[in-house]
Amino acid sequence: MSAIRARRTSLLLTLLLVPLCGCALLTGGRERVLARQLDEILNRRASTGAIVTARVVELPAGREVYALNCDVPFTPASNMKILVSATGLDMFGLDHTFKTYLAVDGDDLWLIGTGDPGFGDPRLAKRRGATATGVFDEWAAALEQRGLTRIAGSLYYYDGALDAEWVHPAWGASVLHWYGAPVSGLNFNDNCVDITIEPTEAGQPVRYAVAPPVTDVTVINECVTADKHEPTIEKLTGSNMYKLGGTCAKTEELKSKPVESPGAFAADALRTHLAARGITIAGEIKRADTPLGGTIPPPTDTLVAVHETNMRDILGRIDTNSQNMFAEALCKLTGQAYAAREGRNVPGSWAEGRQAVHAFLRRCVSDDSRLVVADGSGLSEHNKVTARLLTDLFAAMLARPDGEAYVDSFAKGGVNGTLEQRFAGLEGHVFAKTGYIGGVRALSGYVKTYGGEWLTFSVIYNNIPGAVEPYEALQDEAVKLLVSWQDSR
Repeated sequence: MSAIRARRTSLLLTLLLVPLCGCALLTGGRERVLARQLDEILNRRASTGAIVTARVVELPAGREVYALNCDVPFTPASNMKILVSATGLDMFGLDHTFKTYLAVDGDDLWLIGTGDPGFGDPRLAKRRGATATGVFDEWAAALEQRGLTRIAGSLYYYDGALDAEWVHPAWGASVLHWYGAPVSGLNFNDNCVDITIEPTEAGQPVRYAVAPPVTDVTVINECVTADKHEPTIEKLTGSNMYKLGGTCAKTEELKSKPVESPGAFAADALRTHLAARGITIAGEIKRADTPLGGTIPPPTDTLVAVHETNMRDILGRIDTNSQNMFAEALCKLTGQAYAAREGRNVPGSWAEGRQAVHAFLRRCVSDDSRLVVADGSGLSEHNKVTARLLTDLFAAMLARPDGEAYVDSFAKGGVNGTLEQRFAGLEGHVFAKTGYIGGVRALSGYVKTYGGEWLTFSVIYNNIPGAVEPYEALQDEAVKLLVSWQDSR
């Protein structure tokens, strides 16, 4: 957003917010004290032009104890994931698994995706004591058990469960970074490559390794060995070419970079890994327009192996780690399932996901009229939510039979995920989702007070000029106040 546009937006929102500023439904002395304290904290940097929305609700009664601009739509950044994870949980249920299939049809091998974002996810694989390509070792063993060490035909891959709009048009240059990775009906390794560099001799090019090993990746190595460690990696637009630069003094795995075509990348990785295991494929890699047998799952007699990712892991990667591609995949998958319930057999898309989110929220919150769903991860600045909607949703989710699992999916203050370095000393008291894009810092979730009571809260800053850390500090101060609030009653 340009400086002129930011000032214009700030002025417009300031005019809109005037009648809404302050607190609502504050009936007791304790609430008035809390309101004054939160007002002072959250508005401390108001002179910078940043604007804030906030709301606090006491659970399970649903009593509002603080509100500030809570009905004004704000850009939520990754707090958008809250809506997607809740909708996905409601649509599929906690016990659902997302699958990726390996099948054999005559002389051909088939790799069939259903949109599972967890296929080959390095973090989930590490929890099992494996690597991202560990699933391929399992599949190689399954092929060997059938006596298949040579595939005479081709490797077909199907990625049509989700639509072909892999990259959201609002993401811009983000698509050159891991957090803007494409989302497809067939995903692997978060649809990214990981390049590790290692120093050699002074002034000489570094050694590098690409994971997962694939054939359709080109590395331009201009990184040299030196005493100073300042390596760079750049994805070249519109290709699977990656340029290494700068200097290297130690072995390091560089930041992940996205690939161009997720399905083709997954098939390339499978073929390369099988070849390393002594299983060759004579033919080419081909994209299939329809799944094997015309249905998912494929015919039982063709199945060789199935990889499954459960909903708990999907929710954790979204709400704890803020993994964008997982959120986008779940958004589209939920849209596909929503369309199917209406009798429409269509690929999952952002448009269908948008309908699914709105339909779910209309059942569990009072008003979704100010909600704008552009994508599932919050990377787009066009997303809009209100603090009222978020806190009402949190209250509704906690009341569900799977509410405890939903709360557990969020980052835990001082413990893990995006809150590992925040709220030290408050372990077991803060369960929340962070959010950040340019000019935005968001934090929404649950607080368990020292007195054992539960609150839900949302604090979102927009129009932040410059660094977001000072506003993050204000969020933390406000949440710490909430943790101790009931203890003082």
